[in-house]
Amino acid sequence: MGRVYLFLNTAFFFWSLSLVAWCYDAHSWALLTAALAIIAFVIHALHKQVNHMFGKNKAAEAATQTPVVSTPASAPIVEKEVPRDEKQSNTVIASGVRFDGNITSNGQVYIYGTVHGNIDAKEGLIKIMRNGVVEGDITSRELIIDGVVNGNCRSETIDVYENGNITGTLVWNSLTIKKGAVFNGKSEQLQPVQEKTNVVGLLAETSSAPEALPLAESDVKGKKRV
Repeated sequence: MGRVYLFLNTAFFFWSLSLVAWCYDAHSWALLTAALAIIAFVIHALHKQVNHMFGKNKAAEAATQTPVVSTPASAPIVEKEVPRDEKQSNTVIASGVRFDGNITSNGQVYIYGTVHGNIDAKEGLIKIMRNGVVEGDITSRELIIDGVVNGNCRSETIDVYENGNITGTLVWNSLTIKKGAVFNGKSEQLQPVQEKTNVVGLLAETSSAPEALPLAESDVKGKKRV
């Protein structure tokens, strides 16, 4: 039973006792219980009034302390332009994954699993991780091998780490093989690009006037006047 009705129930209890005492001619007890009932009624009324005032003050205080949050008008969303370098996607073959087919990428390629096919990233980086396996040809700008490659590799820069194992042909411009790596095959260096120069030879101009040849007498014909 709620605490609000405690004094009210107490008042009804004493009032009932006073009626019973009055019926049994116990006037002194009847007056005492009646007085207690009246006191309980008064306390109940005061308690109810105090709770009502306290609740009103508490609601007002909460209203003053609650900040008013204004919702701004919806503004158009401006997408930030992504730099060109960040638009290049990265291709990752996770560990335990076997991929059958060729891979062509404009960004970076990381091989943790197994690839059966050719990998072409002429303008990007290809890295064969320690447990990575590639069965196919590789073409890239930069190649890092720390796994197993069975195929031909063509790249400007090739770095073979100590766990690298290569079987095939390496075509490179810059090659580094660390101690512990295994390489079985042929190695070829890219030919440097020669700049074409247009050289035009100048011929010396010689100006010579033709020599006058003597005329033979037979070539000269005289004219006779009539």
